[in-house]
Amino acid sequence: MRASGLLDHPFRDAYAARAGVLPGATQPWVDGLRQTARGLLNAAGLPGPKAETWKFTPLADVARIPFVPACAVAAPAVRELPPGVPSIAGARCIVLVNGVPRPELSERCDDLKGLRVASFRDVLAREPQTLKPYLGGLASAGALPLAALNTAYMADGLVVIAEPGFAGATLHVVSLGAAGAEPAAFHPRHVVVLNPGARLTMVESHVGLPGQSYLANPVAEIGVGEGARLDRYVMVAEDPGAFHFATAVMAVAAGGRVESFHLGLGGAKVRQEVRAALNGPEAACRINGVYALGGTAHHDLTTVVEHLVPRGTSSQLVKGVVDDRSHAVFQGRIHVAPNAQKTDARQLHKALFLGRGPAVDCKPELEIFADDVQCAHGAATGELNPDHLFYLMARGIDRETAYALLVTGFLDEAVETIADDGVRAAFAAAVHAWLKRRAA
Repeated sequence: MRASGLLDHPFRDAYAARAGVLPGATQPWVDGLRQTARGLLNAAGLPGPKAETWKFTPLADVARIPFVPACAVAAPAVRELPPGVPSIAGARCIVLVNGVPRPELSERCDDLKGLRVASFRDVLAREPQTLKPYLGGLASAGALPLAALNTAYMADGLVVIAEPGFAGATLHVVSLGAAGAEPAAFHPRHVVVLNPGARLTMVESHVGLPGQSYLANPVAEIGVGEGARLDRYVMVAEDPGAFHFATAVMAVAAGGRVESFHLGLGGAKVRQEVRAALNGPEAACRINGVYALGGTAHHDLTTVVEHLVPRGTSSQLVKGVVDDRSHAVFQGRIHVAPNAQKTDARQLHKALFLGRGPAVDCKPELEIFADDVQCAHGAATGELNPDHLFYLMARGIDRETAYALLVTGFLDEAVETIADDGVRAAFAAAVHAWLKRRAA
């Protein structure tokens, strides 16, 4: 550990030799982004216990693991998706293994006129100028240390561009971690652009092969144009030995709308950081989520919503249950700029303890610099009410069923906010499957 409280990172030596073969290495502006990110990372290290926004999610255990680049290890062959990946009706499935798109496991999207889906590596190699307005423009390496790590070593990922007025489609991006004999790390970079008036639904499922030790560190830079709408649904159900740190940064133009939902079901240590900047009048953002944790799982959902102009709307509803020795974290910050009058921003977090061993840390924040606004936040934690359980059992319902009804009833308030019927059903089924595993 450094004297400053920051942590030395295990990536420097293993990755240095591969810097010259990373995509975009011959492009001065891309190489400049990488060099800047590596310099910041090497100087500061990973965030330590003194970093305010990371104090609930310590990374000392990550810093001790000698991760190697996933592309440099012999990962197990993957010929089909593992159990637990939800089936989304009507969605085009795109599979990534260790952050690299696998066309042989994926469905084609080239018949969707007005929508382009391509490999990040291919776009960066063949037409890098396409990415120049976006890459590094939203996910700042200086402000986000895990985004700096991604920028330094990003090797592949997805580029999704919806043309103006694109009528809509559903993409299901399945990210599979498969490390093999050595602990591996991968840093996929995703760029998603919705031009004015476009509509798109994106579902992300993050899973892993059993018994694997890996670090997934994806970064998504998302631009939502005027009057465009993005529905983004993310499920993280990583292997119990896996680490997952995701950063998504969204910029929403006038009249644009983002519906975002995050489901956390597993992983040794998981952090989903979601940032949204409402840059135009009438822009709207909704970030909801559910977590269900057992064992020693750790899940951190950190959100930052910035209201930068008048008449923006945002809401957040996050609910979770924790059992055994699991640990949940919710950090939500709403920032209202001085000229962002007529802002309407809401935030609510509720957690339910299923035992006496788990822990929950909650840190809601409001930063309001305008006077004509409606802003509110709330937080509550508690245990399952034994009277409610007794009430159901007294009416002939067995204890296991009554228990499941109470827990799902608590979580359903958030799950029901998912607008897409197929995704809502799939995520609800995933929560119910988690409960069955807990009861077994």
